[in-house]
Amino acid sequence: MNNTNMEKLAKNINMYHFTVRTIGSIIFYVSLILAIILPTTFYGESIIKLLVIILLSIITLLLGIYNFILPFFIFKLYGYRIDEFSVVIKRGVIFRKNIIVPIKRIQHIEKFQGPIQMLYKLSTIIIYTAGSKAGIIGVPQENTDQIISEIKSGLQNYLDSDEVIEDEA
Repeated sequence: MNNTNMEKLAKNINMYHFTVRTIGSIIFYVSLILAIILPTTFYGESIIKLLVIILLSIITLLLGIYNFILPFFIFKLYGYRIDEFSVVIKRGVIFRKNIIVPIKRIQHIEKFQGPIQMLYKLSTIIIYTAGSKAGIIGVPQENTDQIISEIKSGLQNYLDSDEVIEDEA
């Protein structure tokens, strides 16, 4: 997919993902610390404690990459495009994904803003179809209503067209 005509997300989307992922991982980091400080008698065998610590350390390393490195690629690699026929959402850092939502399949649109998104002045636009939903995460708060209006306008143009009659036949 061509990157030149894709709209970019807000520049602070990286910090948003960094914050959300770090908060989610704190629980795991606490479990690693507990595994290290618990006495060996808790595990029964000392080899079990060693294996638990090794396993948790490997997972911690992977979470570190997930939390502290990958979020800084999101602004560069994520994007969206709205045209008269579809909404295209491009996402993924390691596993790239292009989601194409035909305008004529959209049933409704929601604007969502959680507490961390409010902190970073971001919003999520969720587009629902009959069988799925797709989200544009990290839209600047001031652009959200304009983007929703653009999608609704495309949907209204489709509903006013002769193509609706052909699709229903």
